[in-house]
Amino acid sequence: MKTYTITLTEPQMRVTQAALEEYFRLRMGQDMDFSEDMAMIGRDLSPDNPNHDRIFGGCMTRRDHLRELMRAFFRIAFEPTGYLEHKTDEMMIAECIWDAMRFARGISRWDKPFAIGPEPVPKITVTEDKDDA
Repeated sequence: MKTYTITLTEPQMRVTQAALEEYFRLRMGQDMDFSEDMAMIGRDLSPDNPNHDRIFGGCMTRRDHLRELMRAFFRIAFEPTGYLEHKTDEMMIAECIWDAMRFARGISRWDKPFAIGPEPVPKITVTEDKDDA
């Protein structure tokens, strides 16, 4: 079996993790986090923003509209039931890599990454440059 080693910086790891999550969640028909994130992109939601309540309200309205559109899309994509009945191997592999990345970054709720799907949990080694230490 071939294996590959990729070295990522922290920002690259976050982007890769986010991409994997969007991939498997959207393919599974899970729109909740995606629609909320999309509604808030580029919005200043800091509590000290004097327009926080107005901006937040607009985000929630956009989120709700996005969810309506996403659910219509999923009804068409996952006909006849309107939801995904079986995860593909690729979806489960993406979820497994995503979970291993969360664990490596120390943001997992669990004491180990989950083995999801047909592949083993990827080995992720965290290193720090001596200049950063």
